[in-house]
Amino acid sequence: MMNIVAITGRITKDLELKQAGQTQVTNFSMAVENPYKKDDASFFDIVAFGKTAELLNQYCGKGSKIGVDGTLKQDRFTDKEGNNRSVVRITANRIEFLDTKTQTNKQNQAEKPNKENPFANDNEDISNSDLPF
Repeated sequence: MMNIVAITGRITKDLELKQAGQTQVTNFSMAVENPYKKDDASFFDIVAFGKTAELLNQYCGKGSKIGVDGTLKQDRFTDKEGNNRSVVRITANRIEFLDTKTQTNKQNQAEKPNKENPFANDNEDISNSDLPF
């Protein structure tokens, strides 16, 4: 039998790295847009362990675009009121960083002009006589 999930989307909230025994773990939610319907997204709960969780927390944050390969896992439990509950999560086996915290922060601050642009050319265009070759 196969249990394979592959999704691409954006992290919906700030990440929190926790310690579970000897292993690091992070739980997060991801929004995945529907490519066929505007303003429609699905939200998935994801858990990552070990080095994957550590790197995710180091390089990504709320709004970061990532790709996740993993498996579905259903956890069944009884709540405080005695009701049977079920939660389906994706356990991440591999995460691909499609942008970083820095890129996400730049996107969020896009309306603020960049004061120092090393590539800005406030002068006129360069003429052929200015070139050394």
